[in-house]
Amino acid sequence: MININSILGNIFKENNSENNNLEKLKISRVDLEKRILRKKTNLGTDVGINLDSNTKLKHGDIIGNEEVKIIVEQITEKVISVKLKQNNEKIGILLGHIIGNRHRPIAIKDKMILFPIQEDSELEIFQRLFKEIIDSIELEIQEEIFLPHTSADVHEH
Repeated sequence: MININSILGNIFKENNSENNNLEKLKISRVDLEKRILRKKTNLGTDVGINLDSNTKLKHGDIIGNEEVKIIVEQITEKVISVKLKQNNEKIGILLGHIIGNRHRPIAIKDKMILFPIQEDSELEIFQRLFKEIIDSIELEIQEEIFLPHTSADVHEH
């Protein structure tokens, strides 16, 4: 087993052609929040992670030792994307209020608000919650790597 106590770098911050030879460690967004974790890489390497309390793994982080280098890959998850049909401040405020009351982390991407869901049936719940503004927005379920906006430290319920 490889014991990991620190992060060596991040593939998105470093321009390194050797990154193609790295083992891959697929981790959910929820598990990325944990500082103590045990997983296996795509090649079967057993990895024990024990990070300092102020350190969190992120998509693209490189971990390992002299013998083995591993890239952390966040697993995709289901999200609802919400797009305003037209730029309307009132609708945007109501949208933020409704999502905020559900204590969901959000991401803002390409003029859309994204938030994670567990099941497709949650789309119906949000369609009902957004009933007053439903004609002013477009809702869609997507599967992607969800990277929450960093300005709000929200814990899902």
